[in-house]
Amino acid sequence: MRERFRRFWHKIKASLQTRKGKRRAVIAAVVALLAYPVLGTLALWTGFVEWIAKSEDLRLEIDNPSYTIWPGRIHLKHVKIYMNGDTQFTLEGHDLFASIGIWDLIHRRIHVERLATHHVVYRMRIQVQETKGIEKRLAAYPKLEGLPGANTVKVETAAKTEEREAPWTVEVDGLDISVQELWFFEYRYLGDGRLRGGFTVGPNLLEVRTAVQDLGPGELRFGEKQLIASNLRGQIECAIPEVDPEAHADVSFLELVSARLMLRADVATLQHVTAYLPPDMSISKGAGPLNFDLFMEKGILGKRSHLDFKTDALGVKGDGFGVATDWALVFDAATEPGGFPLGKSDFKSTYVSLAKRDRELTIQSHGHHVEAALDTIRLGGATDLKRAALRMPNIVSTDLDDLDVVFSDPSPVSMKGGEAKASLNLDMDGDYWAKGPLKAQILRTKAVVSGVELSGNTWLDAGVRVNPKQKVNSLDNLSVRIRNAGMEVGDEAVDGWWMNLIAKQLTYRNTEPPTAEGSVSVRTKNLQPALEALAEKDVISDIVPVLTRLDDFRAKTTFRKVGDNMDMTIESESDVWDVAGRVYTTPKQTFMALVVGGQAVSVGVAELGDGLKIRPLAKTGWLNEQLAQFPKPAVRMKEKP
Repeated sequence: MRERFRRFWHKIKASLQTRKGKRRAVIAAVVALLAYPVLGTLALWTGFVEWIAKSEDLRLEIDNPSYTIWPGRIHLKHVKIYMNGDTQFTLEGHDLFASIGIWDLIHRRIHVERLATHHVVYRMRIQVQETKGIEKRLAAYPKLEGLPGANTVKVETAAKTEEREAPWTVEVDGLDISVQELWFFEYRYLGDGRLRGGFTVGPNLLEVRTAVQDLGPGELRFGEKQLIASNLRGQIECAIPEVDPEAHADVSFLELVSARLMLRADVATLQHVTAYLPPDMSISKGAGPLNFDLFMEKGILGKRSHLDFKTDALGVKGDGFGVATDWALVFDAATEPGGFPLGKSDFKSTYVSLAKRDRELTIQSHGHHVEAALDTIRLGGATDLKRAALRMPNIVSTDLDDLDVVFSDPSPVSMKGGEAKASLNLDMDGDYWAKGPLKAQILRTKAVVSGVELSGNTWLDAGVRVNPKQKVNSLDNLSVRIRNAGMEVGDEAVDGWWMNLIAKQLTYRNTEPPTAEGSVSVRTKNLQPALEALAEKDVISDIVPVLTRLDDFRAKTTFRKVGDNMDMTIESESDVWDVAGRVYTTPKQTFMALVVGGQAVSVGVAELGDGLKIRPLAKTGWLNEQLAQFPKPAVRMKEKP
């Protein structure tokens, strides 16, 4: 068609070279202008324009009365546009007036110098390469009934049925339209709105010239019917310089955008967030007021940006767990001293439930607070953390009888009662080190471990140090105290037992391979609970607990675990019985050297890869000889006085 038009145009130019031809051209132009309103309007009324425009990707429906008086000036009573391709949309408007540059059509360019209409319904989606994982989102896309060609959102399916045409460039200026529905992807807006400004879109080209969108009052939905927010109102301003969108296909595109987004709404639910979560997770409730002001200059968040959202009830469910909470979220781009952005979340009460079989453990957190101060925020780019804080002053669980839901099946531990209280307060600096105290107490515990009934009260104090960037997790100055502990197994019973456990530092690094290291010191009233339990289960002779209780028992172990390799030294002492030595294990071998006993009687046990060795009356000198054969680093035990 384009080639035929060129040949026709060359004939006209040749004819205009003569005086007679010029006179004829003037007459023809006058006749054409006089005939244009009739012929143009007739073409609109008879459907000739719809027939001309029809293609594999485009279809028009024009209702009468429609007319045109001057070339490029079109008045349409009601029009529907159906567009297929990588971007698919339907556009419907009433009393549309358009001023179009006719000669631009030769170059597959539509230049709309002015466009005005009202009651616009615009529904848009794009074709996708893969549908797996986004099924819920695709189900909320507009159906776009009436599209020309194959009505599909999958690129591969469309490619088998559609012949791709050369793309058009569309430039629109003087845009002034009122809307009643805007449906972009899975989000549908129903209500009043007005759009002004201009834009250009085409192959390797995108530009937005200060588009202003006034919205509201209206409602926002996820898909056709699922209500997200009502009483939505606000204004959107956006400017994007002329860019190649394919060259900025990632989030770096945001660094070119200047915009202001002001929205107010009454959120009905956050259930739509479920579409972006794993298949076994869901969000429920979440109603509350939303106030949102975003100022952005070339991707940088402006100082006046602010977000405020509050809900009295929010639910999260997943495989074997559930969370019920309230939520107050505040973000201010310049509230932190120094003008840094600060985000804060507050939760009055949060209930976390873990379930397995017919059991459910609930952990409560009251007065939970989280905040983070950031460096200047560049949307689409990284930002540095200035500081952060976590406050969990009141963590409670009153149903520890269901604690076994956290263990594997069959559970080695059966809880019969108890309640726990804890608090955790962390402050994170700009190097991502989070530090603070952890305190916990577990009272009136009743449990059965491998047939042994245990009871007692436990207190824990420690300093927490965590660095997610360096993958380091530490407990400093750990102190665990057990009081009024009891044990029952068979005919044996122990009451009034106590233990103190102290660790200067316990560290775990989530590296490859993972490592753990630390030293733990233990002091107990005696070893009676362990000895009685072992004797009752025929692990040791029943006479041993009778002969000695190992009163005021003290022990210390230092360990280091790298991947599957474990290295541990042991030192203990009591009035009667001592243990000292080292155990080093790998997936392929085990090294062990221990001396067990007292000053009068002792036994040495060693395994260095050449069979088990037992040495009666072994002392520290013999032990150090065995330890010298271990892999580095060598350990040497001190001689006892």
